[in-house]
Amino acid sequence: MSSADKPGAVEPRYSKRLAIVVPYRDRAEHLARFVPHMLAYFERDKLDRQIAVTINIIEQKGDAPFNRGRLANCGFLLTQKVSDYVCIHDVDYLPMWADYSWSQNPARLIWHGLSLGEDHYSFFGAVTLLDNAVFAKMNGFPNCYWGWGPEDRELGLRCRTQGFDIERRDGTYIPLRHKSAGFSAPGVWTEEARRTNDLYKKRQLRMDALLNEDGVNALQFQLVDKKPLALTGGQTVKNVWHYIVDLGPPEAA
Repeated sequence: MSSADKPGAVEPRYSKRLAIVVPYRDRAEHLARFVPHMLAYFERDKLDRQIAVTINIIEQKGDAPFNRGRLANCGFLLTQKVSDYVCIHDVDYLPMWADYSWSQNPARLIWHGLSLGEDHYSFFGAVTLLDNAVFAKMNGFPNCYWGWGPEDRELGLRCRTQGFDIERRDGTYIPLRHKSAGFSAPGVWTEEARRTNDLYKKRQLRMDALLNEDGVNALQFQLVDKKPLALTGGQTVKNVWHYIVDLGPPEAA
């Protein structure tokens, strides 16, 4: 009998410490639904309740365009000493049937619930899971995308260029509807989305070099505050943290 087969033993993939990192700004209605749902999920899911998990809301301070990649990198750096792997999680997706267990390979956890016509084989966004050593090897996310952009696509390219197979777990999630910052109409990008996608096209010519130049190793930010997240009514919950970070101006990118 292996150790995983012994009564009360936890399989290795459920014995790792998970940090859920939520890049966040100005989505209070979604956050008020997200955190209680996640707490209930990890209390009650048949398998994932075995995972030691923290939820970390990484809020961007100021009025510069939202930079999801930088916030994800901040979350990794702020939690890496107390976790073994990280899940970069959009605030507008609530798991119904999912798998948050650890893997040596990067994993996309969501499929059912997406609504923008994503490609099943190439999409690597919204809810993604990475071992800490893998995240560090890929130098995390690019820091350069200010506004709605393709930072997740570039992360997927980084995974593949480093030789990692991406798991597609195809979980089912409840989407919290909102107006997309990337589209002014179905299939029509906003000016912001056109700008960031033009940047992505230019970067593909130097992707190997940029992997080492632009990521966690080049990130500059200031931690403004860290405190337990207060739910509606002021109640705080163990292992749910609210960070506020100053990313500086876009000119510093």
